[in-house]
Amino acid sequence: MHQLLDEEGRLVGDRFDGSDELLVEMYRLMLQTRVYDERALALQRTGRIPAYYQCSGQEAHVAAALALEPDDWILLAYREQGMRFARGIPLVEDLALWKGRPDLAWDPVKHRVSPMTATIGTHLPHATGIGYATRLLEGDRIAMAVFGDGATSEGDFHAALNSAGVWRTATVFFCQNNQYAQSTPLAKQTAADDIAGKAGAYGIAGVRVDGMDPLAVFDAVRTAAARARSGDGPTLIEAVMYRYSAHSSYDGIPAYRSREEEALWAARDPLIRMRTLLTNRGLIDEEFEHSVRSETEATVGAAIDLLDETPLPASEFTAAHLYAVPPGRLQRQGSSQAVAVGGEGADEEPDLAETTEAMTMVEALNSALDHQFATEDRTVVLGEDVAFEGGVFRVTAGLLDRWGPERVIDTPLNELGIIGSAVGMAIAGLRPVCEIEFAGFMNTAFDQIVFHVARYRWRTFGRVGMPIVIRMPAGGGHQGLEGHSDNPESLFVHSPGLTVVYPSTAYDAKGLMAASLESEDPVVFFEPIVRYFMREEGVPSGHYRIPIGKARVRRHGSDVTVVSYGNTVSAALAAAENLESRGVEAEVIDLRTLKPWDEETVLDSVSRTGRLVVAHEANITGGLGAELVATVTENVGDRLETLPVRVGHADSIWNPSLLEVFSLVGPEPIVSAVLNVMDD
Repeated sequence: MHQLLDEEGRLVGDRFDGSDELLVEMYRLMLQTRVYDERALALQRTGRIPAYYQCSGQEAHVAAALALEPDDWILLAYREQGMRFARGIPLVEDLALWKGRPDLAWDPVKHRVSPMTATIGTHLPHATGIGYATRLLEGDRIAMAVFGDGATSEGDFHAALNSAGVWRTATVFFCQNNQYAQSTPLAKQTAADDIAGKAGAYGIAGVRVDGMDPLAVFDAVRTAAARARSGDGPTLIEAVMYRYSAHSSYDGIPAYRSREEEALWAARDPLIRMRTLLTNRGLIDEEFEHSVRSETEATVGAAIDLLDETPLPASEFTAAHLYAVPPGRLQRQGSSQAVAVGGEGADEEPDLAETTEAMTMVEALNSALDHQFATEDRTVVLGEDVAFEGGVFRVTAGLLDRWGPERVIDTPLNELGIIGSAVGMAIAGLRPVCEIEFAGFMNTAFDQIVFHVARYRWRTFGRVGMPIVIRMPAGGGHQGLEGHSDNPESLFVHSPGLTVVYPSTAYDAKGLMAASLESEDPVVFFEPIVRYFMREEGVPSGHYRIPIGKARVRRHGSDVTVVSYGNTVSAALAAAENLESRGVEAEVIDLRTLKPWDEETVLDSVSRTGRLVVAHEANITGGLGAELVATVTENVGDRLETLPVRVGHADSIWNPSLLEVFSLVGPEPIVSAVLNVMDD
């Protein structure tokens, strides 16, 4: 284990070449962190903050932050108070986090320090993404992810280190191994002898360091940062340390630890080591200690008083930061969720008086992506097989030859890693486009999508956007195996912060993809697989965009409104043709965008026809049809002549292969539903 300062405060091993000024500042920050830690716990015990996670015993981590450049990113979990102070974050802004006022916490862009990550280890792939992005942005910044030993059991740990190793990213992974993940000891996290040894499996450097020796920590991180900056790839650092306190203020006395164990680690206290070294060198005295302690206590006292006196922001404050352009529906959901600007359906359909041609949806999407690459050099595409193979459905074919392997990126087979890396790329300033080969395969990445992609703008109060497009081939009709025809769109419609698009034609796919690629908000873009290779006339050859949130009336009618999207639009149109022969004129609306969906067009149509049928391939229960029916009933229920009807898949798994015939939502059930509402 790498060590430069032993338990007695004596220099050992290699010479530490830091200045006296650095040593004094390092100790000042460590002492400030210890005092802050004690005072914050006291504030929790007296009811002035709701919860707190102590870091006593881990203060040597300030050295890790000091070893980096100011423009390097540090992505934190939560128990890294000293690192935040080392980055210049004022105590009041750190205390605001524990007070429950994240609106008053630090600016992550200014300090290059991420907000707290509540889900364990999910920030690790972000560091990989930032480390990748620095190459394209022609900078020498690196990213350091800081995490505990428990996070090494998460899939995000594997995803991050695996991709970082393959891509040789400018990333440092700093594990604070404090021996326990809450109450679970390391021996129950891994059968490996240590954590640093795991680095070899990913083809990266691994270092085990005395994590209570700030000099060794500084030296290890500085060396790893230099390696990353020079292009030699990432490093996994295991800092072996001990948490003197319970896991959090929620816990009592750590009964899972012995007194003997605690005494052993108390003798390795990083503050005692540094105090001994600096005192022996004549660099500090008791007055220094008293001054730092008194100043910190006074600052904490003033900070908590200020936070207590600061009123909550207006109720619309947090919702206003959820989207770059908040949808109108959010405005209309009451004062507690009101926002100041935005609205769907504001733009008009583009005037396309230009040359058109026949295109498949694959060709249309490829054209939109190629235009984006040509006009925005921060655009990257990443996913499984998207480069050399051009994607499983060839949507990205040719992009590798035109734009190169740095921007068209074949990834390891790991959906979590794809999306997690994209989050980091977006933080660094890129505009990633992710391909999930089939929508049914997105489940392992769901946490990254709904907890980070969707929330990062909200979490940072508008300071960090997520201009990410996530492409998901979906829907049935192609006799796919299990999981290849799933329709999970409702999961994303229900998630705040996302835009959800689902075109049904090549014309719409091209224009909506163009709009999605220009959006400052993250977009989940579903693509109906069965329509990929159907050639359609009338697709403009040049660039155009279709406004997000605007539906399209595909067929006008006066008797009943049929609303659909994706694969089921063609079934609805076929049903309308059948119904015409029966004397029923059905108006067919293609939503095109599912969130925000075009309420105005649907409500206007139902107000005229007095009848509503909603059709989609997704399961009926909890499907988007329920939302449409509820909205129509709430707003124009008095205009309905009959009860609305939903057509969709039964609440079961989409049948694979030859059994798919039992799952398909074709024209027949739509015809039957329309005839029912007409008879009623």
